[in-house]
Amino acid sequence: MKIKTAILILFGLAFLAACGKDETPPTLVPTASLGQTAVSPAVANTPSAPPTATPIPATPTPAEPMAALVNGQPLFLADFEQELARYEQAQAELGNAPEENYQRIVLDALIERLLIQQAAANEGISVTPEMVEQQLADLRQAAGDEAAFAAWLEANQWTEDEFREEIAAGMVSEQMVARVTAGVPTAVEQVRARYIQVDDPALADTLLTQIQNGDDFAFLAQQYSLDTATGSEGGDLGFFARGSLLVPEVEEAAFALQNPGETSSVIAVTGADGQTTYYLVQLVERDGQRPLPPDMQYTVWEQAFLQWLDQLWQSATIERFVANE
Repeated sequence: MKIKTAILILFGLAFLAACGKDETPPTLVPTASLGQTAVSPAVANTPSAPPTATPIPATPTPAEPMAALVNGQPLFLADFEQELARYEQAQAELGNAPEENYQRIVLDALIERLLIQQAAANEGISVTPEMVEQQLADLRQAAGDEAAFAAWLEANQWTEDEFREEIAAGMVSEQMVARVTAGVPTAVEQVRARYIQVDDPALADTLLTQIQNGDDFAFLAQQYSLDTATGSEGGDLGFFARGSLLVPEVEEAAFALQNPGETSSVIAVTGADGQTTYYLVQLVERDGQRPLPPDMQYTVWEQAFLQWLDQLWQSATIERFVANE
């Protein structure tokens, strides 16, 4: 099971940069542990080729114990155990009991980070010591003074050199996120629709007949829709792109309608609880190239990156020596 919590953090960084923010708030360093903050650097926008098995030079078997071997590159046991300790500490500070398989979660997060670093190296992505030092300086300033920063490092079980390595890894990962998502569109086809939700099939049929006979859809939504949030607005869902709605059948019906004012037939959807809900959908407007709102742009970026990341996992050769259960 691959856990991508650390990767999703990166999207906040790349997304803010692409939206033209003047300042980027502190964010977690991409690692398996919690509570580690760093300031985001600027990210590149060079399109990335689809991932392939990253060629890694053959590495002699190290004498130091390993937690895993990732495309021939060792992930050392000491690094895994240190990250495991940070995770356990973070959960304890939050008052949470560690998940049952948290050792595997931590190991997979470290493997995933290494896969991204390997892909970045394959594409020539790197960071300079000067870039890392600037990040470190920003963190010192955010901490208030050197003593406070040193206390924070100690509390999170970091040495300064170890934390420099984490900063560098985070910066490389941010650039990889930006490169992979550079070609994701910012404007897509969207429709604006309204809907009525009821739990009675006879009522749904009656409402459809009334609409076909000229009754106002929005008025009927206000009177009968079980979704009170949209019902008060005449069932208006606003503009949305594919993949936006929680009920795919409603979304599919909305995109299938061709002309404003056109209404779907009754749509019956049976949920996991066995209950059936009935919907009517009316197209209000269609826009072939409408800019995505920020939250949807983030979602599209995230989906594109996670798809790329899944391909990395599938093409990788991984041997685990711990947390195999």
